[in-house]
Amino acid sequence: MRLAANYSPALADLVARGRAEVDLFKLPAWPDLIAKLSTDGVGPSYIHFPLLAGTGVGGPINTETNAAPDWAQIDALLEATHTPWVSAHMGPRPEDHPHLSGASPEVQTETLVRTLVADLQPLVARYGPKRVVGENIFEFYGTHLRAAMFPEVLSRAVEASGCGFLLDLSHAQLAARALGVDPRAYVEAMPVARIREIHVTGVQRFDAPWIDRARAVGVDPGLIEQIADQYIDHLPMVDDDWEFLAWAMGRIQEGAWATPEIIAYECGGVGPLFAALTLPDVLAEQVPRLYAMVHERS
Repeated sequence: MRLAANYSPALADLVARGRAEVDLFKLPAWPDLIAKLSTDGVGPSYIHFPLLAGTGVGGPINTETNAAPDWAQIDALLEATHTPWVSAHMGPRPEDHPHLSGASPEVQTETLVRTLVADLQPLVARYGPKRVVGENIFEFYGTHLRAAMFPEVLSRAVEASGCGFLLDLSHAQLAARALGVDPRAYVEAMPVARIREIHVTGVQRFDAPWIDRARAVGVDPGLIEQIADQYIDHLPMVDDDWEFLAWAMGRIQEGAWATPEIIAYECGGVGPLFAALTLPDVLAEQVPRLYAMVHERS
């Protein structure tokens, strides 16, 4: 297992000064940033792609452009960074499926499984099942359909499409909270035998101090309003998050789950919101602790 972490200038500085260590920097699919970091000698790195499956168009879309992916660009970025797979969030949205409003959970489940499989299959056909991973989501306060969080939907879609599974532990905690179920039982019901990568962050309420930081760096006011006083991920880890991660690492060590190749810490990063959540002192404390956890169990 390797530890990755969201790239930020603050983390790169800590690594350069020997105050933190990562095996990989996790990057957005931004060609200019990737080219700059390559020139600066920052690395090794890999890319987390902004792809979304579940819209029903018969393939993934790029959420940064709300259009079909630029396959040539994805291919070039894969080659430039040696990224091991292409990732896609499994997150059908209400606007993509207005006909499901008021439908029974059973109807929603069957529809979303078919839609997710249809959208993942072009990725699998292009790159092969070992080079595609689908990631679990949470509702994100109306952004995704509630049924998209059902473990049955995720498990059947991953199994039928043949892809691997990217288990986001923070998304799982938030989804379990929204569904009113135990988070550990929730994760156990997902396709843990197909895990290739795990994401971990802290889950906290986005309260006044975080709101102030977001406003200070110019985060979109609409986004701030959407998440204000809600529980979100991408924040520093707190005691409950460390306990949840320790439990997950134990399940891997016991052989109950597949062993991921990468465990990625997603606190902080680049872009206005992630920059607002980047605290160098937190990174200096939490990244070495995570590195030790990952490597002592590898």
